[in-house]
Amino acid sequence: MLQYVYALFLGKQVKNSLVGIWVLFLAGALAGCETVVEVEVPEHTPKLAVQYTLNTDDPNKNMFVGRSQPVLSNDELWRTGLVRDASITIKDIAGAVKQQFVFTPNEYNAEFGNYTPTGWFVPEPGQQYTLTISAPNFETVQSTLTMPAPVPVVSTTFQPDSKNGRFNLSGMLRIQFNDLPNQQDNYRLMVQLLDNTGKPLGYAFSTEENDDIFGEEIEQIELYKVFDDGWANQGVITFSGKIGFYTGDNPPTQLEVVLQHVTRDLFLYERSKDNYTEDNPFAEPLNLYSNIQNGYGNFGGITVTKFRIRL
Repeated sequence: MLQYVYALFLGKQVKNSLVGIWVLFLAGALAGCETVVEVEVPEHTPKLAVQYTLNTDDPNKNMFVGRSQPVLSNDELWRTGLVRDASITIKDIAGAVKQQFVFTPNEYNAEFGNYTPTGWFVPEPGQQYTLTISAPNFETVQSTLTMPAPVPVVSTTFQPDSKNGRFNLSGMLRIQFNDLPNQQDNYRLMVQLLDNTGKPLGYAFSTEENDDIFGEEIEQIELYKVFDDGWANQGVITFSGKIGFYTGDNPPTQLEVVLQHVTRDLFLYERSKDNYTEDNPFAEPLNLYSNIQNGYGNFGGITVTKFRIRL
């Protein structure tokens, strides 16, 4: 029996979910005979779908609320699946409302839009928050998280290459931070260049895989991708790798390292999303990880620590 998937902005999931059916037809063709395969598809009750992250560094982002679809639907959910009449609140552990959202049509096309926050709210590390979304003809959905603790970056070094052009910069980057003891933690590392006013410049990329951590044969850390600390027995996590930047016209003066301490649910969601988009025609259909009760999607938390070095 085929599983259901949900989509928020794009309909990629539907295409991947039909792989199993395609393989059945392909097997029939290779056997030199025609076979009619009947697949039972249960009725689908649409549910609310949302992906939203509380971020201490970017706390008041817009929110998109959509609905789920069955696997045999077309790829137009990003266009037709918008829910406009939802009521959204974020409350703390005491039940006090910390943030609400209101639907705002797109400036250039009123058929589209998203939910904008009505106030200013910065989540606090260690505090618990609950997201609740209700809409006519849908079951109310809810999710609760505890914001991760801040994790300071111990040291960062960047050794530029001897030859760098006007619009590019490359070198060896090393980042070290102390992993929190006696608990499972999940992280993501990001880097960017800044000009003399603190404005971000260009974008960064890895030019090669980073070194092994402690010489162990383990999954390596990649910039911009989530990773866990299951291998960090010594309490210290180190990234060391060759990176490059396209800098643009303005000369960079600082390199900023951003360490994100992410909730476990967000880590599992991001990992399932990476697995979902792998270009493997023999992969089995799967659902994205969800921590939304009575619905689909993810309510995640990120606590950010930054570290800057002069270039």
